[in-house]
Amino acid sequence: MVFLQKLLPVSAAARGAVRLAAAGAAVFLPAFALDYTAPANRPIKVPAGGYVSSDSCRACHPGNYASWHDSYHRTMTQVAEARNIPAAMDGLERSFDGWDYRVELREGKYFARKRPQAGAASGWLDPQQIVLLTGSHHLQIFWLETGEGRTLVQFPFAYLVKAQLWAPVVQTFLLPPDANNFYAAGEWNGACMDCHVTQGRSRFVEGDRFDSLVGEFGIACESCHSEGADHIAQNRNPLRRYALHLGDKPDATIANPKRMKSAEAALACGQCHSVWAFNNMADKIAWNQEGGKFRPGQSDLQQRFVVQPNTPDHAEQKRMIQNTNPHFMGDRFWGDGMIRVTGRELNGLLASPCTKGGEFSCLSCHEMHPKDLSATEAKAWTSDQLKRGMDGDAACLQCHAKMKTEIVAHSHHAADSAGSRCQNCHMPHTTYGLLRGIRSHQVSSPTVAESQQHGRPNACNLCHLDKPLAWTADKLTAWYRQPLPALSGDDREVAAGLRRLLTGDAGHRAHDAWGMGRTPP
Repeated sequence: MVFLQKLLPVSAAARGAVRLAAAGAAVFLPAFALDYTAPANRPIKVPAGGYVSSDSCRACHPGNYASWHDSYHRTMTQVAEARNIPAAMDGLERSFDGWDYRVELREGKYFARKRPQAGAASGWLDPQQIVLLTGSHHLQIFWLETGEGRTLVQFPFAYLVKAQLWAPVVQTFLLPPDANNFYAAGEWNGACMDCHVTQGRSRFVEGDRFDSLVGEFGIACESCHSEGADHIAQNRNPLRRYALHLGDKPDATIANPKRMKSAEAALACGQCHSVWAFNNMADKIAWNQEGGKFRPGQSDLQQRFVVQPNTPDHAEQKRMIQNTNPHFMGDRFWGDGMIRVTGRELNGLLASPCTKGGEFSCLSCHEMHPKDLSATEAKAWTSDQLKRGMDGDAACLQCHAKMKTEIVAHSHHAADSAGSRCQNCHMPHTTYGLLRGIRSHQVSSPTVAESQQHGRPNACNLCHLDKPLAWTADKLTAWYRQPLPALSGDDREVAAGLRRLLTGDAGHRAHDAWGMGRTPP
């Protein structure tokens, strides 16, 4: 994610503006927020404006509430409790970067202590309570109190959920080898909460200190449906409800991505699932103190823009990003602008030819509130929110129906082979994150040029790891009349997968190591 506090040099005047805004915002809290029993050592839930939280949706929408409650969106950020922390954390002892760490469970709360590695037995520093969790699907990260109000700092070890292993957080991301202090105090408040909660306000105070509030922990109902206060107030009238049920007009008091035009529906998801940046410092300050202005159903992110490196929009902002962080674009995008990191699906969707018709959006394949799923189907849905049947060719054949009877002639592979699965060729695993390859959401066709010019693994060589680019070029020329490109000696003689392992960057190596260990679906 792009955070302009890191991308722009901040002047003393700008820092003063942030502090002044924080001081003003801290005074005007709703009356119900004056809860003197609320924890003072972590961010707390205080809905603002028209936000009312998912608690207010449950009574009238129990089915939708239940499906959301079962999703990993809900558990994207959680208040730390014994029930949602791995039991193996009690008594956990690990060492990293010159420090010993120990975790203990006390009266239902987890505390972490540290001391200089190989230090005296009495050298343990004061315990810090684990107060928040990020993630619960693939990777779970833990956040500690700092003694500086609601400012958090990261516990340096993450839990790999599927493998049931502990690992240093910096070793679960592709980072420079000297990035031992990847998340310093205040990083969750100033960065992670931008997308991992509903209507977060980081509320910078001074130094590394924050007084952060959220509308709700995790990605909740109002993240997708917008503020609910007016919807609730107007629908207390039973006559209005009956009229809506019996009529064919949508309820204008609430946003519903299923009823939106494709661009607006995609943006409801893409407000988080994209590489984005703030338009300017003033918008960033307002966002941090008051929360985002974007509401689902709008066609613009308001204070932000989606970063597409090879498009002419927002040229000044993109130059500033590149000048401040020369690795920014290359770390997130392949050379032709295709996204290479996970969680940024809107960037791929916007660059796909499927969007040109104006009907294609995230909801063409995904859904947030499925009905009548079996236990097996429900478990699969929880993983990626795909509609029933959309985990295979059906996702593509809903538009390309003619291809169903022509798949072998088109793919030149046996009908039941991995080479005849639409997504393996047109949405290959060219993005990486969470220790695994992930399908691209930019629909494309494989070429040798993408590997030669941009270093991106093409779909053919992701399956045929033992074949050189020349083999792929010959097949694509014979089957699809692609022009035969100029080929070097290595292109002709060295397997593409092996070549990337030996000559690529860290992203190539991690990606191809994962690819060599998988069974193509």
